[in-house]
Amino acid sequence: MLNARTWAEVDLPALARNLRVVRDACGPDVAVMPVVKADAYGHGAVPVAWHLVREGIAMLGVGDSTEALELRAAGITAPILVLGAVVDGELPDVLRGGIDLTIHSGDRVRRLRDTVRATQRPVRVHLKVDTGMGRLGCHPERAVEIAREVVDHEGLALAGIATHLASVTPDGGAPAEAQLARFRQVVTELADVGIVPPWRHAHASGGILAALTRDVNLVRPGIALYGVPPHPGSASGLERVLSWRTQIVFLKDHREGAAIGYEGTWTSSRRCRIATLPVGYNDGFRFALGNQAEVLVRGRRCPVVGRVSMDYVCVDVTDVPGAAVDDVVTLLGRDGDEEITVEEMARLSGTIPHDVLCGIGRRVRRIYRGEAPATPAAMPMAPGTTSPR
Repeated sequence: MLNARTWAEVDLPALARNLRVVRDACGPDVAVMPVVKADAYGHGAVPVAWHLVREGIAMLGVGDSTEALELRAAGITAPILVLGAVVDGELPDVLRGGIDLTIHSGDRVRRLRDTVRATQRPVRVHLKVDTGMGRLGCHPERAVEIAREVVDHEGLALAGIATHLASVTPDGGAPAEAQLARFRQVVTELADVGIVPPWRHAHASGGILAALTRDVNLVRPGIALYGVPPHPGSASGLERVLSWRTQIVFLKDHREGAAIGYEGTWTSSRRCRIATLPVGYNDGFRFALGNQAEVLVRGRRCPVVGRVSMDYVCVDVTDVPGAAVDDVVTLLGRDGDEEITVEEMARLSGTIPHDVLCGIGRRVRRIYRGEAPATPAAMPMAPGTTSPR
């Protein structure tokens, strides 16, 4: 028995195969920047990033500076792009780490120039243009002006131009096409004044698998890398990377009419055997799953009974012959012919698969399958750039 109350098994070879699915969808002229933000969607950023580095990806995408610095501290020398906002106090450490930044306004360029002068550390930046998301990014009509501010400063290099699609259907969809048309216009306007950033990127998993990558040379896959299609049926060939398991720590036989858990929200309609599992909402097994979800014990589906508590869940194993303390229980993943999918758990929780995976807590030990020893790895660079400083 594994020495853990609850654990997640992360299949790194499956991750690599999903990367190949993404590459096949894009073609040979489009580079890949895997997104490993939110602890690689709950899979563990450092081991996942190391494995992707060995697959020869172009760079790594993270959500904020703390995630970027964690990868640097682990010895990863690959180009790293912070996709989100960076506040002023974080800039010196980010520049010292040789981390690329996304900028969203002229004000950010001016603040960044001050930090570059103070630290004597040059920096590569990607300009994000808001073509319809309404969140981060400059208005399209400001893009040329801001790009000029970047290229006119010797300590800044404009390494990329980017946008983010708010809505993508399996076949693309009119909103996505409208955003891409705005993005193409910005790229053309930049080229007209002699500004041609090495990287052009707009697409996360949805856009990649909808075959919308004709106008870019870099993509940002996230959820698809971890084996979850952005739309049902939109990605044949993807493999689930994470399975979540726990074990039975206690069994108790109850008479008909027994109430289980806080507030007694479930009452047995027969004599039953109830297993207690050492996992709860603190670990990411959502409160909403009480009296809703099922788990797998010895390859059979068993209902969660009663409320999910902070540290424990109860399940009815009456119909599982031989169920015993120390039996492995599957919360997410396959056991025999049965499977609990992240989509199923998300639906019962009233959320999306991304939220479920990112919510798996730090008490859940990650076990990596197919992991190789971590060693520094060289990475391909954008045209005209240098290695991390």
